[in-house]
Amino acid sequence: MRVRGSVINTVFLGHVRSWYRNRTTLFWTLAFPVLLMLLFGGIFSIEQGKLDLFVRNDDQMRGKPTEESLQLLGILNATDAFNIQTTQDRDILTDQGQFRERGIARLLIIPEGFGSDLRENNASIVLVFDQSQSSSAVTLGIVSGVIGEMNLMVANSQTAITIRPEQALSTELRFVDFFLPGVIGLSILQTATFGTIGTNTKYWKNGVLRKLATTPLSKLEWVMGMVIFQALLAVISAVVITVVGVVVFNIRIIPNLLTVFLLLAGALAFPGLGMIIARLVREEEAADAAGNAIIFPMMFLSGTFFPLELMPPILQIVARALPLTYLNNGLRDAMILGNPTGALFNGLIMLVIGFIFILVGARVTQLRPE
Repeated sequence: MRVRGSVINTVFLGHVRSWYRNRTTLFWTLAFPVLLMLLFGGIFSIEQGKLDLFVRNDDQMRGKPTEESLQLLGILNATDAFNIQTTQDRDILTDQGQFRERGIARLLIIPEGFGSDLRENNASIVLVFDQSQSSSAVTLGIVSGVIGEMNLMVANSQTAITIRPEQALSTELRFVDFFLPGVIGLSILQTATFGTIGTNTKYWKNGVLRKLATTPLSKLEWVMGMVIFQALLAVISAVVITVVGVVVFNIRIIPNLLTVFLLLAGALAFPGLGMIIARLVREEEAADAAGNAIIFPMMFLSGTFFPLELMPPILQIVARALPLTYLNNGLRDAMILGNPTGALFNGLIMLVIGFIFILVGARVTQLRPE
């Protein structure tokens, strides 16, 4: 089949003109994801009252924590300032001074021999934290207060226990950090799917597709023009949402080409999904309802608003069958976590899904009367 670039460019420019002339479309493409980002980001960017604190107690006697270490943990827990999580993982830190990818931002280490050193007024603990986190000063202040209290209680001394602070880069994500890639993925899903559904069903109802069928335009050229247009919208939407996240919520974005690859893969996949839906349901209202029936569950089951690990196992299985899951995970790996392997893996899955959707969508799209 012959594919002509000039024809594809004409289809593409036609979609662009239709887009910026329609205020409703502009709102759902640009304003709605920005409002979603501001609303949920503003609500959940406020840090919770309790902070997660990982504690590794190396001061053991016959496999059990010493009395002195338990006393320290008891005082720390009594502050009700931390969600204390114990760990015995000695590889919790990498050699590069980073926390391993477990969502950790602060770690308290009670070293071996803490109890015996305390009896000699020469004990110390290690507090590892990410200085870039706004809660670091609060963490250090609370732990210092606990140590001061224990010094007076146990040894009546100001220096029986000292704190050795160490810096490390954390993998802990604020909600707004987690949320931003999800908003971008959701925006691409909604814009591409509903945009394709709306265009195809409206053009079919108005007879535009029948008129196009009388021209040399092929189905492949029509599909490619639409996909290129959706790729443009994906990039514009991602840029706008990212700027809002950086300026308003101080989100640290990792720029890389994998993000662009994932955006293009999403722009390839979801127009194909819209074509399939539009072919199955011809009426505009019914097609929109069918689109909502597919997109609405995908929105909540694909890791847009909360991690998949928090969902029941059966829903996690369902989530792995949804394309938005891989787009969200890939964008999160590329933009926030700096995990190129995960981003590439998810991007390749999206690319395969996209080609399948496009091939099926192009196959079922009908320009000529049946």
